[in-house]
Amino acid sequence: MEVFINQNYFIMLEHQKKVLLGLAKNPYQFRKEIIKSFGWLNREQAEDLYNWVKKEMGSYYTQLVHEALYSMSA
Repeated sequence: MEVFINQNYFIMLEHQKKVLLGLAKNPYQFRKEIIKSFGWLNREQAEDLYNWVKKEMGSYYTQLVHEALYSMSA
């Protein structure tokens, strides 16, 4: 069971990374997708995705993630 959960975790997270990379030239769509992602990813996955965005996509997209998280909590 543990192997399946870890594999599923990896697959979902990698899928979202690919989707977000494809939306990198469209900040509006990127923000919409990150909101959807955080809606169905668990906390650990969401943190991993946030750290990946911060590392791979730079401060502009990190700010979009912050805005998305704020709008979800409001």
